[in-house]
Amino acid sequence: MKKGLLALLLAVALVTPVFAADEGAMELDIKAGFNLMSNVKIDDWDFDKSVDPAFTAGVDFFYYVMPQLAIGAGVSYVFNSKIDAPGPKDIKAGWTNLYAQAKYVFDLGDDLFNNIYPLVQLGYGMLRLDPDALEDSNGLYWGIGVGTTIKECVVLELLYSNGNATVKEGPAIADLKYSTLQLKVGYKFSF
Repeated sequence: MKKGLLALLLAVALVTPVFAADEGAMELDIKAGFNLMSNVKIDDWDFDKSVDPAFTAGVDFFYYVMPQLAIGAGVSYVFNSKIDAPGPKDIKAGWTNLYAQAKYVFDLGDDLFNNIYPLVQLGYGMLRLDPDALEDSNGLYWGIGVGTTIKECVVLELLYSNGNATVKEGPAIADLKYSTLQLKVGYKFSF
C-alpha cells in the first residue's frame, strides 16, 4: 500500500508542471521544534522505552537543481531528554544529526499556503548519553516527511526520523534505535 502510494505521488510529480523556484535558486531555513512520541529500543537487551518530548533546532540549506526539485544539506540538534526507564539515575539522550536531503515542491498558487513538499533526509547521527553510563558510538540517521511554506517565508514540517547507534556496557554490545515524530517551524531566506 505504501509503495503504491509513493509510486503514484512520484508519477504525478513527474508529469505535473509545477514551478516552485528558479533553477539555481537557494534557500536557507532556520528551524525549531519538538520531538514527540519518541522511543528508544535496544533489541539485544529487551529494552523498549519512551523518551520525554525534546526541543530541537536546526539549519537547512537547499539548492534548486530543477524549478521544483531542491537538494541540500542540514544539521539538527536534539536536546537531551529523559528516557522513561527505572533506575537510580535518570538517563538522558540527545542527538546531533548531519544529513543530505531532497524535497520536491508542489506550488499551490495560494497566498497563504504557497506550496507543499515531500522531504527525505539521510545522514549521520551522533548520540549523546547523560550520564555516561554506557559507551556509545554513532550511526545512520534518516527522516521522511512533509512540509509547507506559509506566506513565502514561514516553513512548517512534520517529519518521522530514526537514529541508529551502538551502545556498550561492559563486554555487551547492542544496537540502539531512536525513533521520533518531529514538528518544526522555521523561517526561510531565499537567495
